[in-house]
Amino acid sequence: MSGDNTDSSKSFSTVGNTASQAMGYVKSAIGGLTGNQETKESGDSQYYAAKGEADQHKKEQEREKKINDLKNDPKTQAGQGVIQTATGTVKNVAGGLLGDEKMAESGMQSKNEGQARFDDNAAKIQKEQQAKEQAQQTE
Repeated sequence: MSGDNTDSSKSFSTVGNTASQAMGYVKSAIGGLTGNQETKESGDSQYYAAKGEADQHKKEQEREKKINDLKNDPKTQAGQGVIQTATGTVKNVAGGLLGDEKMAESGMQSKNEGQARFDDNAAKIQKEQQAKEQAQQTE
């Protein structure tokens, strides 16, 4: 398991966070055993702050995973292919109307790439659906 995870907004250290939670827990226990309320409260505060930070970091990682899963989902990719196809078509037609051969060629290339992207992902979706149906039939 990796100890440090870094993103562009802030750095989170799993080891450092766990150590901070442990220190807070121990400090709280010592304060409780010695009757020193200030030490106990300081320890509780340190423990819960570190725990809250760890929980937030975990939720951020889960959110990032969901976003990446959605971006890579064949349905999303097929939709992006449709958009790219339409955009390429518009660019191709505009290039033709304006007499701009480069624009027309670029539009045609984009259209073809978008269509290929759609076709590839539509095939993936179809395979997934067939696998689902087969699994339901065997149940």
